[in-house]
Amino acid sequence: MRHQYLQFGWMTLSCATLLALQGCGGVCGDDGWVWSQQNNQECGITASASESESASESESASESTDSASDTDADPTQGSATMGGGMHCADVDGDGFGDPGTCQDSAFPGSVPNDDDCADDNADAFPGAAENESDSACMEDADGDGYGDSAPPEGVEPGTDCDDDNGSAFPGAAENESDSACMEDADGDGYGDAMPNDPDVVPGTDCDDDNAGAFPGAAEKEDAEACMEDGDGDGYGDATPSGPGTVPGTDCDDSEAGTFPGAAPNDSPEACMKDVDGDDWGDSEVPEGVVPGTDCDDSNEHTYTGAAPNDSPEACMKDVDGDDWGDSQPPDGVVPGSDCDDADAEVVTDCQPCEPNEVVCLGEDALQTCNANGTNSSTEECLGGCDEVGLKCWPEFTVDAGPTMCVEFGDAAQLMATPMGGDGVYSYAWSPADSLDDPAIAAPVAAPAGPTTYTIDVTDGQGLVASDNVTVYINNLPLELNPDICDTYDFPWVNDLPTNWQWDAQDKELCQTVNGRPSALFCGWDLDDAKVTGTFRVNQIDNDDDWVGFMWGIQDTEHFYVFHWKRGNQNFANCGGNVPQGMTVKMVGVDGNDPFACADVHAPADTANSKLLAAPAEFSTAGWNFNTDYLFELTHKKTGEMTIVIRTKDDDAIVAQKTIMDTTYLSGKFGQYTYSQIGACFSDYKTFCIE
Repeated sequence: MRHQYLQFGWMTLSCATLLALQGCGGVCGDDGWVWSQQNNQECGITASASESESASESESASESTDSASDTDADPTQGSATMGGGMHCADVDGDGFGDPGTCQDSAFPGSVPNDDDCADDNADAFPGAAENESDSACMEDADGDGYGDSAPPEGVEPGTDCDDDNGSAFPGAAENESDSACMEDADGDGYGDAMPNDPDVVPGTDCDDDNAGAFPGAAEKEDAEACMEDGDGDGYGDATPSGPGTVPGTDCDDSEAGTFPGAAPNDSPEACMKDVDGDDWGDSEVPEGVVPGTDCDDSNEHTYTGAAPNDSPEACMKDVDGDDWGDSQPPDGVVPGSDCDDADAEVVTDCQPCEPNEVVCLGEDALQTCNANGTNSSTEECLGGCDEVGLKCWPEFTVDAGPTMCVEFGDAAQLMATPMGGDGVYSYAWSPADSLDDPAIAAPVAAPAGPTTYTIDVTDGQGLVASDNVTVYINNLPLELNPDICDTYDFPWVNDLPTNWQWDAQDKELCQTVNGRPSALFCGWDLDDAKVTGTFRVNQIDNDDDWVGFMWGIQDTEHFYVFHWKRGNQNFANCGGNVPQGMTVKMVGVDGNDPFACADVHAPADTANSKLLAAPAEFSTAGWNFNTDYLFELTHKKTGEMTIVIRTKDDDAIVAQKTIMDTTYLSGKFGQYTYSQIGACFSDYKTFCIE
């Protein structure tokens, strides 16, 4: 890539100035920027030269700078125009400079300090262990704020006895010691009694994987014993999960209403269940719990002897406290004689109704009078009320069927199955333009691409039930035509605008400009699908930049990106030293930090991105000119993504990587280039995942 100017804050540097920068090969060198040399006197090219001569000189300059970019310039020869003061290399990117690699002026990848005690370790820098010191240069590999007690040479020791374990540090088990270096993995304030590292002080926690198990957890049984109390009722689990945990007497440690003496009216010692707090034990309990006599343990007004005027022994319901039992209680509760259990003044003088009378109350309720004609009950009719049959219609629903996948060019048979309501149905499918008859239960669909169809069914009462089904297309060709797709140049740099060109005859898309980072994407949503296609870079010059793909595209600031770089480069505005090879990142610009080139291209996490695969984890090889590569991406709805790159002529695998990330489970797919002329894409298709 070629550039005439670089921007550093408010300062503009010409090509002549770049002579002194580390990583630049000379005047007009390839510093990672696209430029035009014509009429640039500093580059020795004038407008009077013929077009062929200019092209020749440009090609020569490109070859020269590509060679120079792989050599190291003298770091002491920095340009004074980049600012005064000491500037040192920050290789590990922690913001602190290596005191052994400094010069008087700024250079790419430098910082204005020499405070780093280990510039090959991003976990070691001044203030890394903030809980110990705001300034000491310590190492904190596990991020717990305490420095490694046995760090590498040159790094100041801290007090962390196990710097590979974020749960082990001084004071981790605050209930045992404010200063001892213990491990508390479950966060209950007690240290693991058997830590894995011999340098970690043992505590008294018998099960450090269970926050409900610690000394004194079951305070109603033993204030010191290490028991498990999962439901927080103060009684220890009788069958604890940890082998070193002391058993207690709680017969059901998942229910806080179950413990010894929970139902004292039935038994002051037995382990019973009393959820409603009426001191009577539930009569229907799981195995291991002693049954009581409470016939409805969800209602505190229902228990044995609740209505003594009806029966001193029967389990009745008495809400109004008049000692008469509800005449229409829930199933399992003995009926009493109180026809209005919400009013203590009314027992038998209820609003009369016709015995056993059943009537519809409007369209959505059915009222039934009891056999004595003293009270009535009302039932909600989810499917409407039948005025003729005097009953509730079943709940009205419709099932549009499972997701379908059909071969490209084939049709799909839809089927709506209504249930409930009054049984008189009319149908309306949408969108209707790809259906043979949208007003029937089973139309034939011929979608041009993945389509979600919605069915609205109306019954004879006017009730509406809805559902939807998606039809995917297998082996669907994607036309990469900029006239029907979206193209977007990312705004990080002021390089030349790009140009996506579509060859309708060869069905091939090419980038014709060595310019800005740019993407092309159409309306194809990949949802549990696979996409395949071919790409290559035609050798127009000796450029060595990026070609790639985007998917899960929500918008131009939220997507996944795979990019492949041909050569290493010191690319200051893209995060410093950018390696050749394959990289995968998740980009999500949701904070206050502006969207920048480093979010996409830096081989590390940024404020707006997460590194999913670095070149060292994928492939460190660069792409080759004039070579057809096969690209395959499988994106499952579980968040599993698999990328395979092959050479087309022999189908040999160049690289393969499977990644898990659930940030974007679906979204658009598209092509991506940055500063790479001659990148071409063709024969892209999508497939259903079986």
